[in-house]
Amino acid sequence: MSILPSYLFSLNVDNTRAAQWSSPTTLLWIIISIGILFRTTQYLANRSLWGDEAIVALNVIHKSPSQLFHPLVPVTQSPGFLIIEKLATHALGTSEYALRLFPLLSGIISLVLFYRVAKLFISPKALPIALGLFALSDRLIYYSSEVKQYSSDVAITLFLYLLVIWYIEQKRLTVWYSVFLGTISSIVLWFSHSSLFILAGIGVSLVLHWCLGKREWRKIGQLAIACSPLAISFSVFYYIYLRSLSSNEGLLNFWNYSFMPFPALSFSDIRWFISTFFRIFITPVGLFLPGVAALAFIVGSYSLYRGVKEKFFLLISPILVTLLASGFHKYPFSGRVLLFIVPSVLILIAEGVQQIIDITKYERPIIGITLTALLVLHPLLSASYHLIRPRANEEIKPILNYVREHLQDGDVLYVHNRASYAFEYYKEKHGFTDRDYFVGKDGHDNWRIYISDLDRLRGSRVWMIFSHWSTVKREVHRGQIVDQETFFIYQLDNIGTMLDSFKSSGAACYLYYIN
Repeated sequence: MSILPSYLFSLNVDNTRAAQWSSPTTLLWIIISIGILFRTTQYLANRSLWGDEAIVALNVIHKSPSQLFHPLVPVTQSPGFLIIEKLATHALGTSEYALRLFPLLSGIISLVLFYRVAKLFISPKALPIALGLFALSDRLIYYSSEVKQYSSDVAITLFLYLLVIWYIEQKRLTVWYSVFLGTISSIVLWFSHSSLFILAGIGVSLVLHWCLGKREWRKIGQLAIACSPLAISFSVFYYIYLRSLSSNEGLLNFWNYSFMPFPALSFSDIRWFISTFFRIFITPVGLFLPGVAALAFIVGSYSLYRGVKEKFFLLISPILVTLLASGFHKYPFSGRVLLFIVPSVLILIAEGVQQIIDITKYERPIIGITLTALLVLHPLLSASYHLIRPRANEEIKPILNYVREHLQDGDVLYVHNRASYAFEYYKEKHGFTDRDYFVGKDGHDNWRIYISDLDRLRGSRVWMIFSHWSTVKREVHRGQIVDQETFFIYQLDNIGTMLDSFKSSGAACYLYYIN
């Protein structure tokens, strides 16, 4: 007997029901089309690559395929993703459009995959709510046009759900089915770090259901066969790639606040769970009112658990496995690296909203209407606004254009260390050569290094180029908390005169004559 009701899969059902579940209705196609529009518009805006994107781009452009199988700290993109990016640059060139094409396609494909997955777990009435929230999610839209693997993580997550559900719905599991599932899963692992948590969570859920609930030992054996190639693939992947990442002090320190306290022994530890629970609904889920979203999530979880426990555990188990991994400091549990859990969270939220609508529709229909509006309105307004003004992060291209137009003979070009990767990617596109600039030293841990850099520039007209400074951890200087750009301007004002300046989103340039 299958873990989910057979009517969900258009298998062995009458033609009317099969048609009902095989293709989206007009409303759902409209929602999918709107989601595609938002993602494509952001992609076509062609914003500047920011620091981490530029690191990925430079490695993809300059490294050989074999070198891409080694971790590229401080970014940690999977080797499969980097190989696809490498192929894109070979076929289409090294433009931002070429580098962002795979994330865009992943974002578009995810819309259709999410529809296919969501309809397996929630009622047709809740489906438009889930799909609408998915289409409007700010983070899903943004990462569909970023040279990072987060968008493809979501697509792979949804693909794995469909693959596993197809597997468990087979009337008679065979060795070949199991080998096929294990082979595909072992390949996918190289394209998405998060796929490990999806597969582990679903695997644990199936084992518990088949072992404790149904005592279907044959299926347990077939699942063990499916896990064999996956275990081999993971062992190789860990040795080649993950081993060095799991012990990298820089990454561990950066994500330190994102690791679950384990064991939780104090009130501050308990507070971490509470704050993390609510924060997830803001980032990565992208909902403006975390309290309202949390209420819908809890109601939806209870509803699904009460209805078909297996469906609930299939959705929630990968989240719990990821949380457990964070307790062992193996994976951070916050922010963009959790984008792959957004589909599960939105499905449960949509189920909760629909349950509240059904409960209150006769006596207090305004409650359901208000709840839906509170969840949908802000994402809709935000996504609509960004159709006119697409999201920007660190717009260094306008800065380099401005410097190129105003640069005079004898001017010195100083590129702040944090801006160096983006500058390196764009320098030839803006007519700069290696002789036209120098990159400042990294003084993140010792700001006297920056002062030493400035002393070398005395007696010159100097263009100072900054980007990525807005994301740098703020430091204490002489009793005041300042960021690195503010520190530089303070020092420059003491030793020179500002002649010009120009700013854009997340980037800036200043022209100083330094005495």
